[in-house]
Amino acid sequence: MPAGYELDERQWSTETVLPDPSTVAAIGMHHNLTSALADLVDNSIDATASHIRIRFVQRGTTILGLQIIDNGRGLTAEGIKQAMTFGARREYGSEDLGHFGLGLKAASLSQATSFEIYSRQKWGPAVGRRMDQTVSQNFSVGVMEPGAANEQLDGVAGVELPSGTLVEWRGLKDVIHTSDQGELTEWRSAKLRSIREHLGITFHRQLRRGSVKIDVDTFDVERNRALPPMQVDPIDPFEDSLQQDGYPRNFVVDLPDGASCTIEAHLFPPRLNSSAFDLYGEPGEARQGIYLYRRGRLLSGGQNWAGLRLPKKELGLGRIKIDLDEANEHYIALNPEKVTPIYSADFTKAMAHAHTPGPSPSHLDSYFSDLQRAHKESKKTKRQEIRLVEPAVGLNPTVLSRLTDLQDFADFDPIDLRFVTLPSTELFRADRIARRVDVNVELVRRIYGSEGRLSNRDGQLLKTFLYFLLESDFKVEQRWNVVREDRHRILNDVLLAAFAEDFIEPNLQEDQAHEKNGGD
Repeated sequence: MPAGYELDERQWSTETVLPDPSTVAAIGMHHNLTSALADLVDNSIDATASHIRIRFVQRGTTILGLQIIDNGRGLTAEGIKQAMTFGARREYGSEDLGHFGLGLKAASLSQATSFEIYSRQKWGPAVGRRMDQTVSQNFSVGVMEPGAANEQLDGVAGVELPSGTLVEWRGLKDVIHTSDQGELTEWRSAKLRSIREHLGITFHRQLRRGSVKIDVDTFDVERNRALPPMQVDPIDPFEDSLQQDGYPRNFVVDLPDGASCTIEAHLFPPRLNSSAFDLYGEPGEARQGIYLYRRGRLLSGGQNWAGLRLPKKELGLGRIKIDLDEANEHYIALNPEKVTPIYSADFTKAMAHAHTPGPSPSHLDSYFSDLQRAHKESKKTKRQEIRLVEPAVGLNPTVLSRLTDLQDFADFDPIDLRFVTLPSTELFRADRIARRVDVNVELVRRIYGSEGRLSNRDGQLLKTFLYFLLESDFKVEQRWNVVREDRHRILNDVLLAAFAEDFIEPNLQEDQAHEKNGGD
């Protein structure tokens, strides 16, 4: 050792080096709304919650925030302090979904400008904390006194919380700003639908075995009531895979350290149309690849083969299931958001040599060959033909040409779609014998804002809609039965109710407002 190499502690003092604020801001940057919510659901499940509710809070046409409510065991004062500390890793149980000690903060501040958390254990005092985007300046958080925190938990509508936790996000970043109630409803419905789908996929194992129930709703603060909750149903990405020809097939992965793990290869039937195959609004083939689970929770849903292959349509009918366990978890790294696993080169190489158990093993290459063969054979299978009844009058040449390009018309007499005078109680009237669909001309004028004479070239969208709604009825040559006639009556009633909602009620409200203002 060179002279003077020893460390002299007397020469050293200490100073505090806080992380750069931009470092904190970067935490959670890979989250979107649904993945951030999944991170908080992890915490709720770790807290043994049996019921979790995701709730939008709105006033009028303004979304005020979003709540995550659970009936888990709750937090103590020390527990909530730890939960609000960046990087504070609690003692994780063998089945816990938490991992980095960043979930609550990273997920919440990625989606909102601030968040509050209120919690209590059974027979214990309630605790409350608040954090916003300025936390990186001095790493201080707001503290609520126990009585006020207790009131917040007691005030949660529709959920009993003898113990549990409420997390509230305020100042949502991904939110609509509108004064139009219809636009708000459309936006909120789309968000709730995507939340239900993502949580249904991510936690399908927990939901299927009934260990937790998750639902979503909206609370209107002006009316002081919540809309009926919608349940999150399990969506198993492997549910509809083939159960034949040796599939699903297990392959053993022999790891460099002498341990091994099992992966499960699935093959799906071609042209499968199911919510378990077509995920996130995409064709199921786009979700080919590796599905990685950790303690029953789905971490990644396809779109890559962990370096074994590039995604391509010839492999679109394949998915491989991998569960993280003690043998393989140190070969696969997770980012803090738990959305992008990184497979080590050692693991990918070991997977490339994976084999079936037993004396005459098959290798993983055989699985990819089976996928390519299934894709090739699927193109030979004749698709069931769609053949529609031809529309003779009523649809414009452009629309009719498109229909002709896409299919061959069935061998039935054509039907006409015409504008005629009908009672106000009918939007349409279908006549099997005359082979025509009459459409109420007065209602069409209201819809399209036309005061003059209508020709059969007008109203193409409405006539095309009615054509597809009623076309199959004209394939029935015998007299229509009562069920079919009842269906027409129901269609008329519901479509007229929708017509009134869109074209009559707004005018009535406008007239009433005009009268209230003195007719000015």
